[in-house]
Amino acid sequence: MTIFSKCLNCSRILFPFKYLGVSIGGNPRKVEFWRPIVHNIESRLSMRKGKILSIVERLCMIKSVITALPLFYMSFLKAPKLVCKTIRKIQSKFLWEWNSEGKKVHWVAWNRVCRLEDEGGLGVKDVRKFNYALLAKWKWRLGMEEKGEWRNIIKSIYGNWREMRSLW
Repeated sequence: MTIFSKCLNCSRILFPFKYLGVSIGGNPRKVEFWRPIVHNIESRLSMRKGKILSIVERLCMIKSVITALPLFYMSFLKAPKLVCKTIRKIQSKFLWEWNSEGKKVHWVAWNRVCRLEDEGGLGVKDVRKFNYALLAKWKWRLGMEEKGEWRNIIKSIYGNWREMRSLW
């Protein structure tokens, strides 16, 4: 391997490494793999930002930014329960607590916040259910489409689509 890298005048990269901000070669079943994503979400939500935003603006930020950041990873990989719980805590804290000092009362249960607006909720996506829905989309495509390079990628991660119980 070293001979080829010298011949091509390039360096070797050890696993895991980052490519375009995405971790390549890590173990997605471990919480450590997801730590940069959770850190990225936390860094986008600073205390000073929460203090100047109204509850409607914080809700909009949760819907657009916080849900979108882990989207790429969650569309291919099943997030561990602890990661989903941590992201949910960040969302909840940002919505209810980040505009004041100290701990505030959460006036509505999070499962009600995650309901559709037509059903009396605020329309925030439940991270865990959203992850399952994104993975179910790939399972459906595996059953419907016969060809595609994406098929090989999904099969290499999870195996045969008919045996994809590991997703759930």
